[in-house]
Amino acid sequence: YASSIDDILEDEEHYADQLKEYLFYAEALRAVCRKHELMQYDLEMAAQDLASKKQQCEELATGTVRTFSLKGMTTKLFGQETPEQREARIKVLEEQINEGEQQLKSKNLEGREFVKNAWTDIERFKEQKNRDLKEALISYAVMQISMCKKGIQVWTNAKECFSKM
Repeated sequence: YASSIDDILEDEEHYADQLKEYLFYAEALRAVCRKHELMQYDLEMAAQDLASKKQQCEELATGTVRTFSLKGMTTKLFGQETPEQREARIKVLEEQINEGEQQLKSKNLEGREFVKNAWTDIERFKEQKNRDLKEALISYAVMQISMCKKGIQVWTNAKECFSKM
């Protein structure tokens, strides 16, 4: 009986190891979610930077300056820019806006592709997890039944020994 307990403990350890694999996979899923959050943050920062550059370009083109900005304060302190300087800055900002729009499009596309691939992996994991857990739990239940039958047999043998005394 004692040797059968060691076998049972080994079997239980095997089932516990199978369940631990899903714990590690859950950590991997968390990492995927963190990566998605970082990608979303980068996308939002790129959109914010683009909006800021568009606003700067609009302010330069119209000549309106917010008084409570760095640009507004430098204009008040040092005077207006020359038209050539303003045109050069507008041209640079327009190039940066075009680059920012391309960057935003690529980040958006990259994010959608990442989500699509991650979702496919998650669905595949769910299906595999259901099959594996069902198999592991059925095997564990069969092992528990076998252990109980051995326990009943041991107690029956012990009962017979005591009744013969």
